[in-house]
Amino acid sequence: MTIKIISAIHALTVLLIIIVLVFENSSPVHTLAWIMVLIFLPVAGFILYLFFGRNWRKIKLFTQKELFDNEALDNIYQHFPEASEALLESGLERKLYRLLKKNSKAILSIHNDIEIISDTNMAFDAILDGIRSAQKHIHLVFFSVAADSTGDRLKDLLIEKAKAGVEVRFIYDDVACWKLPRSFKKALTDAGVAFVPFMPVWIPFLNSRMNYRNHRKFVIVDSKVAYLGGLNIGDKYLGKDPYFGYWRDSLAIFRGENIFSLQAIFLEDWYFVSKENLLTKEHMDKYLAPVLNHKVSNISPVQMIASGPDTNHANILQLYFSAIASAKYSIRINTPYLILNESLLMALKTAAISGVKVQIIVPHNADHFVVFWGSRSYFQELLEVGVEIFEYTRGFMHAKILIVDDEVLGLGTANMDLRSFNHNFELTSLIYEDSLIDKASDAFSEDLAYSRRIDLYEFSRRSIVERSKESICRLLSPLL
Repeated sequence: MTIKIISAIHALTVLLIIIVLVFENSSPVHTLAWIMVLIFLPVAGFILYLFFGRNWRKIKLFTQKELFDNEALDNIYQHFPEASEALLESGLERKLYRLLKKNSKAILSIHNDIEIISDTNMAFDAILDGIRSAQKHIHLVFFSVAADSTGDRLKDLLIEKAKAGVEVRFIYDDVACWKLPRSFKKALTDAGVAFVPFMPVWIPFLNSRMNYRNHRKFVIVDSKVAYLGGLNIGDKYLGKDPYFGYWRDSLAIFRGENIFSLQAIFLEDWYFVSKENLLTKEHMDKYLAPVLNHKVSNISPVQMIASGPDTNHANILQLYFSAIASAKYSIRINTPYLILNESLLMALKTAAISGVKVQIIVPHNADHFVVFWGSRSYFQELLEVGVEIFEYTRGFMHAKILIVDDEVLGLGTANMDLRSFNHNFELTSLIYEDSLIDKASDAFSEDLAYSRRIDLYEFSRRSIVERSKESICRLLSPLL
């Protein structure tokens, strides 16, 4: 009798979940995928849905964060002298500016000095040099930190600066840093570093929070210089792992007004993880006013776009879709993963059919089984319409770059996959300056020299085993 009651309660619960799924009005593919899992794997599917399937864009925790962030941004940006869109030269630039202004309140800053580095060792050294120069504060956000020689270099430097009286605040992702030893964390906190996890998961694999991670990676020093890119902290990311070899990533270094946006985003995230409010007038004078006082004469227009499950819109997804759909001549993409929804897939295919030259560089080697083979499941239909896909053979491609018509450059932390677009907290800069776009295009051309173009005829003859892995992993992708 007890088993029958439990079974009935479980069946009723699954039925109610299916009803909730239907009324969420989500993507039909996403909804049907979860319904199939719940029907054919009722127990496992029920557990998976509780932890991974719920729409956190509508859940109270993130709703409160969104309300706080919007109110804070409205207050903060009253003090920022935003530039006019008339400074943007092309229709594409103005269109994207208006989109980002509305969907993420991304202000346009123009007085910036920006440098782009495409080598990870040079990028990490640049970050360390910036930290060494700190006199007042260092704000860091990283997804993954390893307790190896690279992690120790950063840790030791932060301890040194904290002991010298510099304020050090560090947000790390709890799930990505599960393996980080307590001794590593204790050494930092004992020295005075505020080392705080993002949405800690107390019971690994049994907590719905684990599906929503902070994938942002940036550093701000004294409100004078900031660093943003795809680089995590660890030996692997500096090319010291024999399997991956050379690690290709990109870093943007900002000096000037754009740091205002980055600092505002950090202060909002800091309040979310620590409940320490640094958005009062006193603290804003301390952390934001110096940006405007540190004048930069160079003109480099840029917007900073934050996205995550705490926003009403998938901001970075909308940026990618709008930019790709508006392209007239060329689209260049670097991404470690290529998991697409129907809108992005259609935009890429339509652009290629319309005569736009679409080139995508992806890794040759896998770092995550499901996303690697799921990515390859899109290759044939893209190749068939003329999209050029290249596998990076020098090492591992981890850069996240979008260049459209040599007019706009997207560079940040978001991969071109559904997890980055829908679940993770991400950060991307949209740069409008021609010389920087030219430099990024040159780096893309260099990447092509180290890549193998995938041939449609050869790819279409792949084995049934490979096709099976692609299909199964693609079926799993709507659940990611």
